[in-house]
Amino acid sequence: MQHTLLSELEQLVSHLKQKEAETVYTIPSDVMGAVKKAKHLEKFLHEILQVANGSGGINISSMIRREFGMRSELINHMHQWAPYSKDQFEDELHDAIDRAEIRAGKYELFFEGTPDKKEAAEALRLLKGIAHAVVRCQFNPKRAGTDGYIDILDHLIRFYGLPNTHSAGNMINYRNLISSDRLYAMSGNDDTITAALKAHVKEWYQRSSYAFLESWDWYYSYESVRDYTYILTGEQLERLRGDFIRHIREEFTMVKAKPELYRAEQLKTMLETVLSWDVPGGAV
Repeated sequence: MQHTLLSELEQLVSHLKQKEAETVYTIPSDVMGAVKKAKHLEKFLHEILQVANGSGGINISSMIRREFGMRSELINHMHQWAPYSKDQFEDELHDAIDRAEIRAGKYELFFEGTPDKKEAAEALRLLKGIAHAVVRCQFNPKRAGTDGYIDILDHLIRFYGLPNTHSAGNMINYRNLISSDRLYAMSGNDDTITAALKAHVKEWYQRSSYAFLESWDWYYSYESVRDYTYILTGEQLERLRGDFIRHIREEFTMVKAKPELYRAEQLKTMLETVLSWDVPGGAV
């Protein structure tokens, strides 16, 4: 008796799983209407910015669900949306992003200082560029390809280069943004995309007037340096190595004056690590 019940349950579960896998979803008219009517999208743009700048890869499905009142079941089965419905929704989403504005009362979402009209307009242009690229990567990752991810990264770099989008002079946003681990996560753990992102970052840095990667005090730890050596030339790495060694010598002088085993071992490990740094691929 129990075996018969178990068998029937197994058959039902199998049938329901197959039925669910074969279901084709279309976007309800009320959801499509919400996208068509969307005007004030500061929160949505800010959430997209956080995703693009974060370390969890590109996925804005939960934001789309919240912003436009979509059922969880529908957004969780995006891969089963009818092609025409999916394309229409993406087109409407791009149109909504084009209509987006940043109202004066919402500036604090994107700025730490007070931008003038020109900077505010440029920030909005860059935020829209990030959002468009993220949507392309979300809905058509194959079509977006490597260029889609480079668009995201390029617009992020330019956004954080504006005077009031981060604390003046601190480069923390760049440090988080261009870490090799973060680029790998951003790409969805795709080696080809990651390599393209790294090449873009290196070209940007080498073309810029920046030198922050060559100074020991820019790094929160000597152990994090390997996340950035892909950007440096051999000459730049030597400058960074020299800066770290000068710092180690200063610390060593203090340790000799007041010997402490733990600190001495720590300096020894640091120096060994600093001496082992190399530019990936032997670049010069």
